[in-house]
Amino acid sequence: MGEVVRDVILRGGGTLRLRAPETADAESLLAFFQGLSDRSFYMRFHAVAKVTPSTVERFLDPDWVETGALVGTLAEADGERIVALGSWARLREPTQAEVAFAVEDRSQGQGVGTRLLEQLAETAAGTGIEGFVAEVLPENHAMLGVFRDAGFEATRHPEGETVEVRFPIAPTETYRASIDRRDHEAVVASLQPFFAPRSVAVIGASARRGSIGGELFRNILAGGYLGAAYPVNRSGTPVSGVHAFGSLAEVPGPVDLAVVCLPAEHVLEAAESAVEQGVRALCVISAGFAEVGAAGAEREARLLELARRHEARLIGPNCLGISVAAPQLNATFAPHAFPPGSIAFSSQSGALGLALLEESAARGLGFSAFVSIGNKADVSSNDLIEYWEDDPATDVVLLYLESFGNPRKFGRLARRVARSKPIVAMKSGVTGAGARAAGSHTAALAGSDEAVGALFHQAGVIRTTTLEELVDVAVLLSTQPLPSGRRVAVLTNAGGLGILCADACDAAGLELASLADETKEALAGALPAEASLANPVDMLGSATAASYAAALPLLLADPGVDAAIVLFVPAADVEAGDVSAAVEQARKDGYAEGFQAAENKVHGAEPFRSTDGKSEWAKVALYVQREKHRLPAQHHHFADDMAARTVWEREPTERQHKYLHSLFLKLGGKIT
Repeated sequence: MGEVVRDVILRGGGTLRLRAPETADAESLLAFFQGLSDRSFYMRFHAVAKVTPSTVERFLDPDWVETGALVGTLAEADGERIVALGSWARLREPTQAEVAFAVEDRSQGQGVGTRLLEQLAETAAGTGIEGFVAEVLPENHAMLGVFRDAGFEATRHPEGETVEVRFPIAPTETYRASIDRRDHEAVVASLQPFFAPRSVAVIGASARRGSIGGELFRNILAGGYLGAAYPVNRSGTPVSGVHAFGSLAEVPGPVDLAVVCLPAEHVLEAAESAVEQGVRALCVISAGFAEVGAAGAEREARLLELARRHEARLIGPNCLGISVAAPQLNATFAPHAFPPGSIAFSSQSGALGLALLEESAARGLGFSAFVSIGNKADVSSNDLIEYWEDDPATDVVLLYLESFGNPRKFGRLARRVARSKPIVAMKSGVTGAGARAAGSHTAALAGSDEAVGALFHQAGVIRTTTLEELVDVAVLLSTQPLPSGRRVAVLTNAGGLGILCADACDAAGLELASLADETKEALAGALPAEASLANPVDMLGSATAASYAAALPLLLADPGVDAAIVLFVPAADVEAGDVSAAVEQARKDGYAEGFQAAENKVHGAEPFRSTDGKSEWAKVALYVQREKHRLPAQHHHFADDMAARTVWEREPTERQHKYLHSLFLKLGGKIT
């Protein structure tokens, strides 16, 4: 089977290395067993009095045909410590194997046993084993819980003083869903220090203007970061008047996030110092790793190994940094701060992040987070999608991808998240030339354009091919509510343009709405007799801003219309700004009417119904939206979005319910 080494994320966010035990591990494994409490030892070995070297030998160097074994290890100052052992042994019935575990007492309750079981099942299935059997003491509730929570369909049979547990190990939908749930919880916990750090240290923060580390630290200060920020440089020279430290060990108090801005040859030393000080989030800005060839790839592998051994997560290397709106953290060396908003953006290219930043000011884009993942040695877009799925500050996810580390997982994950939050992606490196360029840029392995298109389509990801398209879609999704259906009304002052739009709608799977007779009658009273009242509604070239202001609300009020597309061709006597203002006012008036209708439902005879006891959520959402001026600015978009949901009668997610309720209590609101 070759070398078996797996790094898995545990429930609390730490990383556990799973690998096959070798002959050299004999003493460590014996010490592990001897370090178990009497109860844990009894639960694993039942009537065995003690473990001897000969007992340990049968777990070493498994052949992965008749036997398989994995030890779980954590980093120690002088090496690593074995904290768990899981093994299987094929039975006389060749498709079945007996499985058993032991986890050190202080590591129990963190999901170690479940992660071991997942990996052992995968290795056993590859050798033709179809099911596991375990002999468990009835009082070993922890082990019985591992089998129950893993997602396998287990059966129990009393066998004298033990319980025989049997279960097939072929992955089922239930089992995959259980793994996805565990992955999600673990990844979110592991990324928390990046998105909500209480303190940040910039290693390599020079006092010299123009240096990357120095400018990045100044950006943190200029952004008004809400936590503690520490500059670290060898000389201890203050940066922008802030006392600096000669090493991370001198920093008073714990550091959640360390940003490394040093020449590549010094990064490993700095990273090792950080993780030994307890830092669990590393962001390495420095270039000179896998993107430059074999020597850089070896350096990157050592950096990742270092992070994994100390249960830390790593962004980068070769990246622009990270910006998060909630703590007002701008740990990037971008020339401007990322404006706050509801878009989360993961980019494999720092330059593309800068380009989007320049566009954002002109187009009104705002970001809940920006993460430049660079070479994505550890943290990937998949990890970030996991985190942003539950992030109440994020409504739209943007991705710039040069490669997929795990396309199958991406598809499964994106399909789940896209049901509640749009995912927009731009993928480069789909041609031979582009793939070669991506490889030298961020050490990326690209896929074919056809495969990428199929993956995005199956996952429900909106694909764009240019930066302009990416910005356009981002603006649309971050400023407009998701339509409740496919029925579209088109309003235009140019018939030909309306026809092109109708063709585009059809190609995109949208339907031109059939307007109600009442809507057509109202339009006839507001537009010239020559206007076309069918859909598309052509107001003719003589249409003014007042024409748009009169017609658009009528279309939005039609019960058969889910969304409206407004088109304008500049005319001699009509200012585009006036038309834009009229459209914006009509949109606001439509929202106001929708909010009023929601208020009437909440307080009238038709309350919002709910099957889970949350029927009061609409009252809370509307109250928070009305009082949002009393909240910090980063909460305003969320308040508006929750209120907008009352118009469409779409209930928030569980996480959004909790966030909404916390804002409600912060405002001192009470349901009446």
